[in-house]
Amino acid sequence: MDLASFKSIREFTDTVLKNHDRIDALINNAGVAVPLLINERTKENFEMNFGVNHLGHFLLTHLLLKKLKQSAPSRWVD
Repeated sequence: MDLASFKSIREFTDTVLKNHDRIDALINNAGVAVPLLINERTKENFEMNFGVNHLGHFLLTHLLLKKLKQSAPSRWVD
């Protein structure tokens, strides 16, 4: 999964939800530290650090949240 691509995140979560009955834990631990002078952008044209470290994790968690709640006592960590 590429956290810099909403399409990739959606494809990943679709696969997880289709193939797994429950999610016991979600740990959002990935991140990037791209120098701002480079001006690297996500597929959706957000600044790379913000897109990956915040928006990517938010979308991933949002798309899996219902399954996480149904799988109680599951946990997620940001």
